[in-house]
This record gives sequence, C-alpha cells and structure tokens, in this order.
Amino acid sequence: MPFEKFLQKMGGSLSRFTFPKPAPVTSEVKRQALELPESFDWRNVSGVNYVSPVRNQEQCGSCFAFASAASLEARIRIQTNNEQQPIFSPQDVISCSYYAQGCAGGFPYLIAGKYAQDFGMVEEKYNPYQGIDTHCTTPANAPRHYTATYEYTGGYYGASNEENMMLSLVNNGPIVIGFMVFPDFYSYSGGVYQHTGLSSRFNPFYVINHAVLVVGYGTEEETGLKYWIVKNSWGENWGLDGYFLIRRGTNECGVETLAVDAHPIV
Repeated sequence: MPFEKFLQKMGGSLSRFTFPKPAPVTSEVKRQALELPESFDWRNVSGVNYVSPVRNQEQCGSCFAFASAASLEARIRIQTNNEQQPIFSPQDVISCSYYAQGCAGGFPYLIAGKYAQDFGMVEEKYNPYQGIDTHCTTPANAPRHYTATYEYTGGYYGASNEENMMLSLVNNGPIVIGFMVFPDFYSYSGGVYQHTGLSSRFNPFYVINHAVLVVGYGTEEETGLKYWIVKNSWGENWGLDGYFLIRRGTNECGVETLAVDAHPIV
C-alpha cells in the first residue's frame, strides 16, 4: 500500500504533536492500583465479553470516530450487563460533526465527549459506514445516545499515567487513547509491540497520531514484560484478530499520556 494511503488510515495529515509526559503517581493512586488484579480483559470477565466487534475504518482517517464509538459501546454494555449492545455510526461523526475534520482526522475527546454530549451518537443503521467524506445523511429523527460527562483520564489534560489508566479501565470500562504510529507498527502480527526505530522503506520523519481502545492489560509470564491489550480499527485480519499488545509502564509511543474517559447515559 502506498505511504499516502497509510497517512489516510492514521488520520490524514502529518503530525509533529508532542504528547505530555505521564503525570507523577500520587501515593493514594499507587495504593489503589496495587489492589487491582494482575491482569484484566473486558473481553473475558468471568467468561463474559463486554467489547463490541472489531471493525475496519478502511482508507478513511476515521480512527478517532471508531475508537470513540467503541468506548461508548463497551461502557453501555458494561452498565447494562450486555442488555443494550448498540453499534454506533462512525459515518455520522465523519459527515455530520463540526467537531472533527471527517476523513482528515479528529480527537476522541471531542467525539466520545463533546459531540456525544451535545448532539448524541446514532446507531450504525441510521448512517451506515462508507469510509468517505459525504454530506450528512443521518435522519433528523434518528434516536441518539448521549454522554453524561467526559474528561481526560486522571481528571485533566496531562494527568494520565499507567496507574490512573488501570484504575479507570477496571472501574469504568475501556478507554480511548492516542499514540504515535511508526512504520514498524504497520506490519505488527503478534507479541508485545515496542517501537524498533526501523524505518523500512518509509520516511522515518512521518509520525502519525492514531486513536484506539484499551480493553485490558497483562504481563508476559516468561519475560515479565507488562502490556496493554488494545482494540484497533483495521479489521479482524490485522494483528491479533484486530487487536494488539503494546508495552505498558514505559509510555511506549505516548500510549500513557492522552487517555480519555467518557461516561454514557443509559
């Protein structure tokens, strides 16, 4: 695939955005985090899956819309014990939201949070995914699901860290994160991802901002390497059935610095 197509898949425009460093961990947060289980996965909580299916954003830079939708879908499933299982419309976000730039990208904080609070999310059937920029075709009378409150994990921009993310993940549900995608990530097929620094045939100066959903965490038994379990939006044939593992506790590619919490109304 041409590199320009990868640019679209990440969110369109190039980014030299620098993430803030993870916030220092307070003694109280550290104490609470130590009480959490050693591993956790919302796809299997006592045999029950609370995470919606993996989807494919195709060549539109709509990762922010898919990750935002997936977060709210999972948290509604959790709050209703799977009685409600909506699948939200990324196309509605791409075509109808003034808080984003369509297939040129956007920010989950403004979608899972502000857009869902101000306008609400509609289900997929009211505006099926096309993966292109279009005029808004969502019916005016389509039912909408709203976010009650939203914030950056830890309470403010720059407050995120590994422990705050773990606490929010276990207590509230999957969380949206942004991180920097490097060329070596494109060919990920398994294991715990760590940026190698290899540029392959791609331009090493292109650094792309990508939004995904953290659904759990764990530790490799043999190596003791800690990792996050992350849902991507590149289809089930990519990575580990659409998921990937990325190193936890070292802010790998900025993974622990820009997490978003949105609390849907059910």
